[in-house]
Amino acid sequence: MKKIILALVVFLVGIKSITAQIETCDCKADLDYIVEKLKQTPSYKKQIKGNALTEFKNVYNNLIGETTNPISIIECYKKIQQLITTVNDFHFNLYFNNDNGETKLGNYSEEAINMLNDSLRIAKQNAIEGIYNLGKTEISIGITQTNKNQIEGVVLSDNDSIWQRGEVFLVGKKNKFGKYDLIYYKPKAKKLQMLNNITFDNGRLLSLKKEGNFFNKEFITEKSSNWEFKQINNRVQYLYFGNFSRKDDNKKASKKLYNKIKNKLNSPYIIVDLRNNSGGANKISDPFLKLLKKSKAKIYVLTNSYTISNGEQFTAKLKKLNNVVHLGQTTFGALAYGSNYGNLFTTPSGYFSFYPTDMDFHYKYYQYEGYGIQPDIKLDFDKDWIEQTLKVIEQGSNE
Repeated sequence: MKKIILALVVFLVGIKSITAQIETCDCKADLDYIVEKLKQTPSYKKQIKGNALTEFKNVYNNLIGETTNPISIIECYKKIQQLITTVNDFHFNLYFNNDNGETKLGNYSEEAINMLNDSLRIAKQNAIEGIYNLGKTEISIGITQTNKNQIEGVVLSDNDSIWQRGEVFLVGKKNKFGKYDLIYYKPKAKKLQMLNNITFDNGRLLSLKKEGNFFNKEFITEKSSNWEFKQINNRVQYLYFGNFSRKDDNKKASKKLYNKIKNKLNSPYIIVDLRNNSGGANKISDPFLKLLKKSKAKIYVLTNSYTISNGEQFTAKLKKLNNVVHLGQTTFGALAYGSNYGNLFTTPSGYFSFYPTDMDFHYKYYQYEGYGIQPDIKLDFDKDWIEQTLKVIEQGSNE
């Protein structure tokens, strides 16, 4: 830890100045605009009362006090994120407009990088600090804690045409749910985006995977379709739902699968795989819920931390049935609200667009917002999840 602190001191001394390279804005006007849009959302109306309203006003006043003069657009982006996260609604998003890849989160000096690199190589495997591989690329990212609850990720490699050694890739803050609210770059486009409530588990943070951790069983990457049905053996059937989107091609594919299986769910056990399910609409998911209820089978539903929105609602509905066992990893935690119209509102500066919510499932699912839905049985990350589920089924059938 002393080495990491020392590296950060060197960083603060050696960091390259970027303020002059980026534009500034009147952040107060943008914050005021966001407040008015937040007040129109179901989540604000349901939550921001009494003590929560006092807290919201305090956060707003503190942020306004920090914006008496024009500030950099990246600092304004961070402040709007802070304001947004006072409301527990993880369907909110804030987009960075017209980013040409020149907006910088920061830059580390070569001396700071070397010291940081040495320190992170001895970080504990279960700690957020460490060296990560970015997806399937050869780009390495070092993540360090800049204080107790804040993290920063810096590019350590120098083998990429887009990413340069020393560039800050992400900044983040641990929230009250024990997850991370992040501002980071899309790896290929190098454009800033905000993602809140991201789980760190099994050495994974988004597409960043910690060096030396080769266990990826919780994460699906091989699926070529959102819809899959197969007979695993004479007692177990398998269903995979990748999302419940209402887009025309997905709607057609869902109907095709529905017609295929509507008279075939006749095994005593069914595995419903919702890993990485990115959500969608009840009109797509509810017909499958009715089929599963009708089947009378014992259902084993799998989720991971990327099961989100309507995928989580589908999980919650299944768990109300007596014949359902939930396995895997806690879901994302964004299911109490949603967006039907998908409106975007551009702030007065023109630099940001706010994506609010207009759908209200508060009384059904607010207990899970932020927290996610915990499984009845957690599965190991070093073994295939379908194989583990089959063993659970076998053990249950022998009892």
